[in-house]
Amino acid sequence: MTTETRKKHGEQRKLTRISIPDHPQIFDAHSNAVVGQLVNLSTEGLMMMSSSAIKPGTLLQCRIPLRCSGEVIEIMVGVESLWCDGADEPGVCWTGFHIIDISPQHHKMISTLIYD
Repeated sequence: MTTETRKKHGEQRKLTRISIPDHPQIFDAHSNAVVGQLVNLSTEGLMMMSSSAIKPGTLLQCRIPLRCSGEVIEIMVGVESLWCDGADEPGVCWTGFHIIDISPQHHKMISTLIYD
């Protein structure tokens, strides 16, 4: 992510966000197509790395496998893209999403992952 992108989008973050080191794939819940890789996550949003741009305002229903306490858990989230910027390397885009739909159980899983 460019320094300008960090400055522009980093100032809007109010919640604790964790980096996800293994960058699990994010799947479209309807088609099972890979839409990108998870970079970081908060209880209200996420950042994804992908090979193509995702326009702001795009709505997705996603399935994300996360490693938690040695096991893989899968969460389902509805997200809306807020911004998309090119990375420092060609063919890589960063997209910020706001979580707009998540079950209480999956929200609790994300909270546990972040705060425990």
